[in-house]
Amino acid sequence: MEKKIFIDCGAHKGQSIIKARKKYGDDIIIYAFEAVPYLAYSLQEYYKYDANINVFWNIVGDKEENVDFHIPLNGVSNGNSIYPRWHSDNTYIQKIPSIDLSNWIRKNFNKDDYLILKLDIEGAEYSTLSKMIDDGTVDYINEFHGEWHEKKISNIDVDHKNKVNSFFKNRRFHIWEAEWLDESNPGMISFPEYLNNKKSKISNEWALVNPFQKITFIIPTRNNLEFLKLAYDSIRRLDTNHEILILNDYSIDGTKEWIDSKDDKNLIAYHNEGPERIGIVGMFDKGISMANTDVILAFHSDMVASPNLDKNILKYLKRGSVVSATRVEPPLHPDGPEKIIKNFGIEVDEFSYDDFCKWIRTDYIPKHDLKITEGIFAPWCMYKEDFLSIGGHDNLFSPQSKEDSDLFNRFLLNGYEVIQSWDALVYHFTSRGSRFNKYVGGDAGKNSNEWLTQNQRSTRNFIRKWGHFVKHTPLMKPIVPPKYNIGIVLENSNYQLLSILEPWCDRIYVDSDFESYIQREQKATSYDLTKRITSIQTPTEEIVIHINGNSFNNNDYNVIQNISDIINDSGAIGQFELGNLKLDIREMNEYQNTLIYV
Repeated sequence: MEKKIFIDCGAHKGQSIIKARKKYGDDIIIYAFEAVPYLAYSLQEYYKYDANINVFWNIVGDKEENVDFHIPLNGVSNGNSIYPRWHSDNTYIQKIPSIDLSNWIRKNFNKDDYLILKLDIEGAEYSTLSKMIDDGTVDYINEFHGEWHEKKISNIDVDHKNKVNSFFKNRRFHIWEAEWLDESNPGMISFPEYLNNKKSKISNEWALVNPFQKITFIIPTRNNLEFLKLAYDSIRRLDTNHEILILNDYSIDGTKEWIDSKDDKNLIAYHNEGPERIGIVGMFDKGISMANTDVILAFHSDMVASPNLDKNILKYLKRGSVVSATRVEPPLHPDGPEKIIKNFGIEVDEFSYDDFCKWIRTDYIPKHDLKITEGIFAPWCMYKEDFLSIGGHDNLFSPQSKEDSDLFNRFLLNGYEVIQSWDALVYHFTSRGSRFNKYVGGDAGKNSNEWLTQNQRSTRNFIRKWGHFVKHTPLMKPIVPPKYNIGIVLENSNYQLLSILEPWCDRIYVDSDFESYIQREQKATSYDLTKRITSIQTPTEEIVIHINGNSFNNNDYNVIQNISDIINDSGAIGQFELGNLKLDIREMNEYQNTLIYV
């Protein structure tokens, strides 16, 4: 069955969306454009779980530029237009990004698609259609619908009007009359008169929903030039000329020379001259501090941006939120509910950007039948100010590994909303920075020794800091159990037991030599182990766990690994026994919120 696509220019409060579904069926794909900020935002919110409806905040016209849009102070929906209609004292003018409808249609569709175009754009239909006639985009359209507003246009648009009127002498233009529905009707959105005495507040608030807002893509890279080229090219295919900030971490594969060869005023580079690498932790924070835009996006050099990646992230982004794109990956890691396994190539020479885009346009179906879910992972996007307000990455995890899980816990505890956009896609070759990096002994699907060593080190530091392994929902929303003040008293201790148990508490008391352990382990952590390990004495921690090393077994270790949840679930003060463990719970103060800022 032929799939129909409805392009709704001037979506207003949703009447045309409702009419289009009644006329063409619920499975019609709808792209709706609305310039009035509140209406556009409200429609996005209403339809954000509907995979067939995509709403954009844009003026529709014949150019890509920021355009003065006239909004009456006595209401937000009264034939608002790019043409002045009201006395200036009663009009609020806001700069709103315009799309070039011709270019947008030609980039996203072909002549085999059945396109239904509805234009109700308050006079701008003449210049828009005039350009479509000149460049042949009218040949893409199977049905024309809309309204004419010749009384609104300026004198310079008369020639456009004459050309359009001539064109439609022998072609059908259907007058589109969408029923004026009550706001309680399903599919309609309501709005207040929000501009009176609130102009600056609303102006700033809706600027955040600008799908053409400039982003800085932060890309650390090390000996990944073949992947980096793909990442760069894919970002440059996006409609907006975003800032790209590449952080070259002592690459020896020609990365610096390639960057230097680019004639791109929106490309910024930082080069670590070595010989030691800085790592993802330092490089991401360096790049974010250098970013010239309000919005930053943490991108990996082994990722490829899909068309409209930026717009499909920005439409959900607001201050106090972090928006992640959905990863499409080859079968190098197990499938998960938060990603798509689809093999477009494990290596660069196997990858076809055109095939990837065709699959997105014709075959891609979001999991869970939702446009957004709660979760966070790379690539993630947020306001630079929000990132800096918690201090950035924790150097405890330098150069890499578990730095993202630590950061995401802190985002959540600081009240940030974590959103996964299922219509913002990247192709992710996966783990080419260190884990599968061939320059340090890795390969596709093969862990490098560098990564194995650092991952073990960072896992132990994560436990020291948070008191648990990394936890998250199936859709990758962080789970942060309470952080308690715990001391372990270990009798009949030895080196092995000390190594196993030390990360799981704030201080461990032992009756054996611990200097050799400190000497070996101290170089793997920034925690001062001389303050974390001491000879047996009266413990001062709020929760004390007594362990006899001679009887300690795997069941006891399982309890230790889940001790935060166990204590939280019990909710009880007092002395208890769990297997061979003796617990003395004196207080149950929680300290996880003290870990937000670094």
